[in-house]
Amino acid sequence: MPASFGKLRLDFILNTNECKIPYFPAFSKETNETFQPQEYTNCFDPESSLLTFVEVNNNTIYLHLDEENEVFHGSEEPLTCCYSYVTRNGTEEEPDVGFSLSECTPFNTTVQLEENVVMVKCERDSIVVYENVHSPITITREVHTKLQQSSNAKSSKKRLRHKPISVLIIVIDSVSRLNFKRTMPSTRRTLLSNGFTEFIAYNKIDDNTFPNFMALLSGMNLKQVYSKCDPKEIGKLDECPMIWYDFRDNGYVTAYAEDWPLISTFNYNKKGFQNPPTDYYFKTYLEAAESLNMTWKDTMPYCTGPETEGERVLNLAKDFSSTFKNNMSFGIFWMNTFSHNYINSPMGMDTKVSDFFQYLKDAHILDDSIVFLLSDHGIRFGKLRQTIQGWFEERLPVNFISIPLWFKSKYVVENSNFFDNANKLISTYDLYMTLQDVLKKSVPTYNITPSKACPRCASLFSNIIRVRSCKDAGIPEAWCTCIGEFTTEDSRLTEETNNKAIALALKAIQRLEGQEPFSTSVTNIISSAVNLNRLRKSYLLLVIETNTEAVYQILFRIRGDPVDFVRIVKVMKLASFNSKTA
Repeated sequence: MPASFGKLRLDFILNTNECKIPYFPAFSKETNETFQPQEYTNCFDPESSLLTFVEVNNNTIYLHLDEENEVFHGSEEPLTCCYSYVTRNGTEEEPDVGFSLSECTPFNTTVQLEENVVMVKCERDSIVVYENVHSPITITREVHTKLQQSSNAKSSKKRLRHKPISVLIIVIDSVSRLNFKRTMPSTRRTLLSNGFTEFIAYNKIDDNTFPNFMALLSGMNLKQVYSKCDPKEIGKLDECPMIWYDFRDNGYVTAYAEDWPLISTFNYNKKGFQNPPTDYYFKTYLEAAESLNMTWKDTMPYCTGPETEGERVLNLAKDFSSTFKNNMSFGIFWMNTFSHNYINSPMGMDTKVSDFFQYLKDAHILDDSIVFLLSDHGIRFGKLRQTIQGWFEERLPVNFISIPLWFKSKYVVENSNFFDNANKLISTYDLYMTLQDVLKKSVPTYNITPSKACPRCASLFSNIIRVRSCKDAGIPEAWCTCIGEFTTEDSRLTEETNNKAIALALKAIQRLEGQEPFSTSVTNIISSAVNLNRLRKSYLLLVIETNTEAVYQILFRIRGDPVDFVRIVKVMKLASFNSKTA
């Protein structure tokens, strides 16, 4: 007999005629088998501080040596330090990859910098004892001009009646709503205590990072994106109609940072950008950080020199939002390095992320900004992913949103809709429409355009219908969680049914593999389950291990009893990845 997914669940987080999403506890028999507490790992002596730091005064950058640091006085041999400017330096074939360093210029304890990204090296007796990279944020000449133009528009009363709203989007890759609850309880408490709203039925629209991110930025699905702006062709992403270009062109200061640049969204098997897509683009800084002495944790780059790569992104988000606190800003800050490859990894950064969001509250960033904490999808591999709960979690990423108090007072109807929608089926295309709605409220002359992939999708500030199907929300059948609860205890799950499913699965897997070694037999039926036929659509979900020691999950559309196989909806290989599939 195949292993059971667990007892039948009769509770739902969403229960309409068009969508039934079953309830799962954050901690269950399935999750307890994979849950392992994680601690934060320091990248330098926690009793000490960083040897170098930067400060910005009157838009001028100063690099300092911390003379109290024990490294500074650690020996009779003198400490010699120098700094190099880091510059974006791609090639014709890879314009978005690579950096160059200027000559390393010696300095004593303090030096004024002329560029924003700087690498520091300190030696004692010709041995390197410290290296780091800094990227302070100053107002560039181009941004200064933009801010002046925006100020002039306000003074001419064009926008006086429309208070601008900034947008800050924080993304932690591969975190489901329930895994966020399990592994980041402190952050979750901080969000809820500071007025964030959780969207409990937020459903992804595609498999991995790139299509889900592009849905957020462009409102297009993967086929439409490749047709209009093929990311494998140089320069095409620069021409793509992404929402950050709309914000930039309408007076917003824009920023984008994503750690683990080697496999980041627009660079893994893609050509990236010929030109920086935002006013502040931190890829060069993070590439330089990864050139330092690097420590890996859970098969992910963790320490980049004396700082974690994830905290570098959080610090960029903090600096950007505070620098432009009184201006219109739009920033996306994406973290892969403490979440992507291992389901328990986010736990180690829980306190750091919680402190970051508390900073946003204490620094009054939340007062004039709509702030998102999102993920693109849940964990896509590992033992939990083989279970029914894991199948649902992978499709239901975390989504918390904060809106300013004045916004709630000014837009009473929109605020009411926003809270009602928190308990409805929501897709990434709705978030795209929400971003357009925010821009329209700041810049009344902006024209909102429907999502190409989901013309019926709508802003979270509009009244989204309660009885909504995945088709209404632009969610393809393969990723739809509205199919109700599954059970392993059903008369349809006969030996004959499983044998038919295995035969169909092996044919599909062989087409998927395309090369040796081929899966020619099944060595283990890990699980076989059917959903209850409450929506007039029946599915069978099969998880098998083949002779190649690979694990596959196959979703079939079925009908009748005995079972008639209509078609295969999706075949997924549940491998363990040491690099990002995006």
